[in-house]
Amino acid sequence: MKFAIIILSIRFVTDVGTCLGIDTSVCNPGSEITFHPKGQLKTCTLKDNFAINRVNCKQYEPIGVYETGMLKNCVTSDYFNYDGIITCNLYGLVSFYATGILNTCILSKTIQIDGKTCEQLKSISLFENGKLKSCSTPL
Repeated sequence: MKFAIIILSIRFVTDVGTCLGIDTSVCNPGSEITFHPKGQLKTCTLKDNFAINRVNCKQYEPIGVYETGMLKNCVTSDYFNYDGIITCNLYGLVSFYATGILNTCILSKTIQIDGKTCEQLKSISLFENGKLKSCSTPL
C-alpha cells in the first residue's frame, strides 16, 4: 500500500510539472486573448514582465506562445543572451522556432557569426538549424 501511494505521489508531482502551462493570469485584463485549438494560450498582452524560456518579456507588450508552451515571440524587458554568442537588445522583438531555436532578434552589440560581421541594433535571423540566415553588416 505504501508503495502504491509513493508511486501515485511521484506521478502526481511529475504530471503537475508537465501540465502547467501559461494561462490567462499573465494577460493584461481587457486585452485580446487568443487560444490554440486545444485551449492553450496563444497570444495576449502581458500585464507584468514575464519570464519564459530564459527570456524576460516586457509588460504591456504582446506575447505569442506555441501549443507546447514554448515562447514564440515577445518584446524583451532585458538583454537576452542566446547560445553564449548572440545578445539580443532590451525592448526588442525576439522570436523563436517551435523547437526553441532563436529565429530573429535585434542585436545589442556587433558580433561575428558564421564568418560574417553582424551590426549592433540591427536584426539578425537564423535558420532552424541555428546557422545564420541574414543580418546587416557594418558600413
